[in-house]
Amino acid sequence: MSFHASLGNLSLKQLRAFVCVAESRSFTSAATLLNLSQSAVSLLVRELESELGLKLLDRTTRSVRMTEAGAELHPVAARVLQDLGAAIAGSRELADRRRGRVRFACSPLQSSLLVPRLIGTFKARYPHITIVLRDTPGGEIIDLVASGEVDLALGVLPADTPFVAAEPLLTDDLLLIHPRSYGWGPRRRPTWKDIAAHPFIALGEHNSTRYLVDYHAAQVGVRLTPACEVAFVWTAIGMVDAGLGLSLIPGHARPIVQKFADVAMQPFEPQRIKRPIALMRHRQRTLSPAAEAFADFLRENFPRHDRRTPAARP
Repeated sequence: MSFHASLGNLSLKQLRAFVCVAESRSFTSAATLLNLSQSAVSLLVRELESELGLKLLDRTTRSVRMTEAGAELHPVAARVLQDLGAAIAGSRELADRRRGRVRFACSPLQSSLLVPRLIGTFKARYPHITIVLRDTPGGEIIDLVASGEVDLALGVLPADTPFVAAEPLLTDDLLLIHPRSYGWGPRRRPTWKDIAAHPFIALGEHNSTRYLVDYHAAQVGVRLTPACEVAFVWTAIGMVDAGLGLSLIPGHARPIVQKFADVAMQPFEPQRIKRPIALMRHRQRTLSPAAEAFADFLRENFPRHDRRTPAARP
């Protein structure tokens, strides 16, 4: 049996009234359940029958029974109402930030040092929101945001782009690390010429810290020729620990450097060179409620101040 009415002419109220009457076998009971008058329920069912061109219910003074057409329509209408109810409930959960999924990108260093505790605190507040963490080299983060592959990202504040909006969260510094065998005490302030006089371990060309280092070195007429070039900050620290040279790395790597007894560290030109770390998102895309919740959380809880470098160990 086929139904000839246009779906656009049917209403959810009509379907709900029909299903309620069919299941309760009573217009009176259906009216009570729907919080409507009996006449309003009868009108909704008659309108549905008129739209379909079919008799759906046989009414007597004692009972209400579905016709053959009504029995065929009932499971379909009930499923539509059930699916719609589930969809509405799910949408409300999303709107209320009770569940969702956030795709978030940041550098491997931030992924290991800054972000895990933040995610842990966030998950305690929003246990059913999933965080998909992309620990990605800094030079690739902006592309992930611009392409829409991630909702939010943390990275060095970029130049203006047509697709990426950036909100500064933290100002980091550059950290000079060198073998303790150099004998540079905490009161000595190495210069660019000091750095150029020693083997320099550089981060990769697309690393934001590398760009910052090269730019400021060029401003004072110093060209740094890397003795070694590495992709990750951990590798640079390990090479310094092996006595292969010195390096300039992000300041928030201090907790890692502290684990290496043979590596000394100190801020490098902290008053002049800063690394602005920003929260980034796509300019033309609306964040989901879950992503908006995570963005708000980062604004409230991201550490705002640089940590001071501990005094050098003797």
